[in-house]
Amino acid sequence: MLPCRVKMSAASVNLILLLFVSIPVAQDAGNITYTLERVANPTQDQQSAYDAITKSMDSAIGYYNRWTTITKRLTVQYNTGVQTADAGFGGNIRFGSSRSYMVVHTAMHEIAHTVGVGTTTEYQNLIQNGKFTGTHATAMLREILGDPDTLLSGDSQHFWPFGLNYASEVGSEQDLINHCKMVNAMYKDMFGAEEFFRTCRIRSYAEERCMNAVNGSELALGGCDDEASLVDLVALDEQTYRLEFGDQVLDIPNESRDAGVTVALYGWNGGAHQRAVFEFEDGEDGPFRMRMKHSGLYLQADGNRVVQNNGGADDSFIWEMVDGKVAAEVMSNSVVVPQKKIRISAGRLVFTPDNSERTRLLVTDVRGRCVLQRSVDGKYDVPLSAFAKGIYVVSVRFGNAIVSRRIALQ
Repeated sequence: MLPCRVKMSAASVNLILLLFVSIPVAQDAGNITYTLERVANPTQDQQSAYDAITKSMDSAIGYYNRWTTITKRLTVQYNTGVQTADAGFGGNIRFGSSRSYMVVHTAMHEIAHTVGVGTTTEYQNLIQNGKFTGTHATAMLREILGDPDTLLSGDSQHFWPFGLNYASEVGSEQDLINHCKMVNAMYKDMFGAEEFFRTCRIRSYAEERCMNAVNGSELALGGCDDEASLVDLVALDEQTYRLEFGDQVLDIPNESRDAGVTVALYGWNGGAHQRAVFEFEDGEDGPFRMRMKHSGLYLQADGNRVVQNNGGADDSFIWEMVDGKVAAEVMSNSVVVPQKKIRISAGRLVFTPDNSERTRLLVTDVRGRCVLQRSVDGKYDVPLSAFAKGIYVVSVRFGNAIVSRRIALQ
């Protein structure tokens, strides 16, 4: 799967390999990823299902991340108790035993549900008299069909055309592309435009500790050197962000507007109590304060807790973004760490783990925009001719470490 758009170039490349220090991660393409839950010792039926689901999800994610700008982390399951396939806004997709539903258009249809289509009040509010009334979606449909008067139809769960509700709706690859364009436009109508900004850690000036995901749904201050402290920042507008810790986001319980309430983690539902407004003191790399959109209260470090409170001038209200990357050893044309390797071989970028541990491979350009992202559980390589001339950073996240190197293609 290729969750980020890859810039194509037929030009030959020369390679300059440099030690990477630090660079923010951002992107202007989709960033939907998924994890397929597997049993330790699958039966023949389960393994067959895993293979079919992986094939359909990889293809579906490829379309979504080329033709949308949506960010979402999904969990996919094989469940024989499911009649066909289903999904929810929380990001969970389930495939039943029928292989006829383990196909790309079904996977894409279910992804649409995970990003709000038919599963949110925002969607329901835009359905009026059997039509989806969002301005972005209406404009996109008219552009696709070349009809200035057409309207997008919808009910409580589905939309059409291009909803991929039935196999008969797919006549060509363009139908899959048009589906992505429509869902992307509908998503903007429901939640506004959003863009992946960077992966980092959020550290308190006062406590010199980072926000950590604890026990799945708790947020606490802790160390800045493990997976629990990694946060994906998703820009919802020029100053407002969603803070993602795995599949949970920073959340004010019960949408409370009271001072002193402890901040927690919860699944994304689009509410203002899950949106933090960043007030930077000196540009996007400087210290900042975070104000919750719904309450106007600021996030404060309070011992091991993070609370929302009336703003103050002391350091307990000041935060900073840090990368906390682990240094790597550079050896001629490869970066080597225990059991992991990134190297250049025969005009290809090659990543070779020594075991089957799942890792995350990320390639960003010099401005920090993602051009390739992939979850890898085995050897993976991509031709360097797939990238335009320029400077790229290749990063591999595994366990508690992130190893990175810079590549210049000339």
